Amino acid sequence: MGFLGKLVIYGLIAAAGAAYATRPSVEEVRELYRDMVAAEIADGSIISADNGAAQTALAACQVTPANCARLLEGVISFDYENRYLFATVATRSPFFEPRSCIAAFERLLCR
Repeated sequence: MGFLGKLVIYGLIAAAGAAYATRPSVEEVRELYRDMVAAEIADGSIISADNGAAQTALAACQVTPANCARLLEGVISFDYENRYLFATVATRSPFFEPRSCIAAFERLLCR
């Protein structure tokens, strides 16, 4: 194995170590998700469920998105699964469509 091969292997080991060290905990995921919901409420891009109660709640949330996101956190269920180098997160709420997320490198990416 040449120099380049060893460099690639060492790079992969370093990346795996960084991923393991920076994988968000359940508490950090809740905080990241709350911040993401507050930002989506503020800019109107939140994916809402198709029902009248959800639409009313989200319209009321436009006034104070950050406080609203904290209140909504109580009705959002999180399924956090540790995958060692990252975590998978599934969220469900009566107000939003279900989401699948990946938590890695101190970030939360949802679709």
